[in-house]
Amino acid sequence: MGSDPSAFAPALLAISSLASEDLQLDEEFKSKLTSEFDGDIHIEVSEDGDHQKSAKISIDGPGEHAFDELMKKLTKRSYQTGLLYQNSLISLVSSAEWFLSQLLHLFFEKYPDAAQVSDKQLPLKELQTIGSVDEARSYLIDLRIEGVLRGSFSDWTSFLKDTLKLSMGYLSDFEDNLIEACQRRHLLVHNGGIMNKIYQNKVPESVMSKVPVGMPIQILQGYLDQAIDKFERFLLLVAFELWKKIAPDDVERAGVILELSYDHLCAERWQIAENLSYFLAGDMKQPEIARLTARINYWQALKWQGKFEDKRREVEDEDFSAKEEKYTLAQAALLDDEDRFFQILPGILESNKLTYEDLNEWPLFRSMRDTDTFRNIYAAAPEVNAIDPQ
Repeated sequence: MGSDPSAFAPALLAISSLASEDLQLDEEFKSKLTSEFDGDIHIEVSEDGDHQKSAKISIDGPGEHAFDELMKKLTKRSYQTGLLYQNSLISLVSSAEWFLSQLLHLFFEKYPDAAQVSDKQLPLKELQTIGSVDEARSYLIDLRIEGVLRGSFSDWTSFLKDTLKLSMGYLSDFEDNLIEACQRRHLLVHNGGIMNKIYQNKVPESVMSKVPVGMPIQILQGYLDQAIDKFERFLLLVAFELWKKIAPDDVERAGVILELSYDHLCAERWQIAENLSYFLAGDMKQPEIARLTARINYWQALKWQGKFEDKRREVEDEDFSAKEEKYTLAQAALLDDEDRFFQILPGILESNKLTYEDLNEWPLFRSMRDTDTFRNIYAAAPEVNAIDPQ
């Protein structure tokens, strides 16, 4: 930030004074900070009735001005970051509304009667501006969709279940979080980010912010990251379930889901990959090989989240003997069966059913890449031309 790094010394010393003993700065480093700071630093630690500690910083000398300027810059930067996160949450919910709107328009274009607007009436003034019956129907459908999206998140899901007949069982694990995110967005837009009773009455207690009424609510990076993941999971799964409903035999859906799942596995966004893979694995209208690949992706998504043990027996019992050998290799990787993995691997590489690039990039082989055998034999192996693993 263009400031003298030593100006931050009082803050470091104050933080150290509040930390547990094993996290405090060592005496040599504290002495170095004190000697390099242009002034005398005094830290006074106090404790309130709830055993919460606080530190008061006093400074004598020229370094006081540099420290004050640094704190002003940090405060400004923190405010700007908070504003960015607030606007990002508002944009996130708005983007979700837009995406859902596009899905609904697509559905009602194919099934206009499902919009239930045939018995609706329009004032004469509005009819005079509409050129045909089809345009009138489109206008009423637009109003219907707009009315749904003006409602709460629970209104959205009720409409999707009742009107579009989507099951949406995948939503149960994180529906409360999405309700909360929408209500937090409403606080930002309609109440200046200040907690109110409306939020508290509409948000499930298990996910409700503990900020008291009348106090500002914050948007931190971790919260925003989680909200982005959950909205993406919700919208993708709704889109794919709607696709499945409209065109159940469309095999292109499997390719799209596999590609998205792989991208999310590479990005370590395990929950999205888990949900997409589980959805495809259960879609009996899709090719068997695509569903099998989805199951492997589902298992590895669980593994990298630390949730694999409940599925270990299922993976062990899976019979891949009639499948391509690369699926047996995948099974060995999932089970961390190093001996079996490296016994099978040379033949698969030689037959070009798996490339060295695949071996070094696929998330499935993460644990195998950490072994001494891999480092000694395959880490520096020459690349070969990529071959479609499907």
